[in-house]
Amino acid sequence: MAMSATTQLQSRSSRPAADATGAVLRRGGVAYWLSGLLAVTVVVTCLLTFLVPGVLHGTAVMNGSARGTALTMVLLGVPVLAVSMALARAGSARAVLSWLGAAAFMLYNSVMLVFATPFNRLFLLDVAMLALAAWSVGTLVWQTDVAGLGSRFTARAPVRGVAVSVWVIVTLNSLAWLIRILPALASSGQAAFLRGTGLPTSPGYIQDLALWLPLIAVAAAWLWRRRAWGFLIIGGTLVMWVLESAGIAVDQWYGHAADPASPVASAALTPAFGALALAGLVLTYTLFRSLPGRTHGRLAAGQIPMAGHRAWPAWALAGMLLLAGAAGVFGGISLVRDGFGMPLTWLHQTPFTSWVWPGAALLIGVAVPQFTALGLILSGHRWALAGGYLAGLGLVLWIVMQMLVLQRYFFLQPVIAAAGATEMLLAWLWQRADAAPDDRAARPAHRPAH
Repeated sequence: MAMSATTQLQSRSSRPAADATGAVLRRGGVAYWLSGLLAVTVVVTCLLTFLVPGVLHGTAVMNGSARGTALTMVLLGVPVLAVSMALARAGSARAVLSWLGAAAFMLYNSVMLVFATPFNRLFLLDVAMLALAAWSVGTLVWQTDVAGLGSRFTARAPVRGVAVSVWVIVTLNSLAWLIRILPALASSGQAAFLRGTGLPTSPGYIQDLALWLPLIAVAAAWLWRRRAWGFLIIGGTLVMWVLESAGIAVDQWYGHAADPASPVASAALTPAFGALALAGLVLTYTLFRSLPGRTHGRLAAGQIPMAGHRAWPAWALAGMLLLAGAAGVFGGISLVRDGFGMPLTWLHQTPFTSWVWPGAALLIGVAVPQFTALGLILSGHRWALAGGYLAGLGLVLWIVMQMLVLQRYFFLQPVIAAAGATEMLLAWLWQRADAAPDDRAARPAHRPAH
């Protein structure tokens, strides 16, 4: 009994305790520096991979797939990583899980870029990205109060349903790889799954079967038993799976566009993995909703507050949303109808052969979010403020993606990006306007000295 108590005491003392704000992650520490350097390295390396012609020396289909992976890491992985770090610093427990998932996504794809692309001028940057991703994951786990995080999940957390779903995914993923590997073991020639790739073996199969899938299967068992490590690992895994599904959808599209005759990549898989990303979002939401956003009756730090009333920034934001949404509808319809007068040669660096799909993407990716946020404001919905932030961020990311994919630059791009930044600024001013009365009420009154 004495030895057991001593062991428990030592175990507790070895974990980083939650700070005075109740956060499950220390505000300072090396994890922030490593992940910050990781974000910078990913942006530099992946932009060079995507934009510089001839930097990749593999087969056409693998080069296209690598460019798609790099694009996803910049446009999806880095924003999720950066936002998660900011919210985790403010005390959000959910952000710690999404940070872990984003870092794991970077780690997985760094391995792919190092081992699935022939040696090239970006080799040292790829290795640096791999090292920073691995150490970011390790230090983040070390700095996290795992027991404190696990204890925050409510008793209603659907641990068994999520665990079973994870086991199903792990089983199907393992079978998908083994169905390809086992016949190749009985063949004397090159494995069928390697033909056209130029690779001596599959880095994806290796890391999945040796590391990720066994770890996730064990963590699902811990989640079933409501162990703290199960909440941490599975929470991060679900975020990683969403990002990875989106990444596969993009890299399949770019790989097929680079070599339509290759069996290695297929554009038909793009909508399938897009659907898997959406299903992963649902599963992530199912688990994350049982991690309360409030602590001791107060709004948890880092959570976007609900709008209490419509101050002048709200109406200005509504006007910006209306203009941007109307412009998105006009531009999207014009692209679908006649390409807005732009030549088809502008699409030669993309998987598209006409302006119909870019036009549809403009309608879905710009017009719909802008009008959705506008509707939330006009209806006084509790998520109106969050909608304003996300609509502005989406507009900026749309321009960044447009510049990267089309590699064409014209004067409207900075104008539209500035409109998105203005929307985020107005949302911030609205948030401050709503918070001001509470801040004044919280200040102690000054009493005259006697």
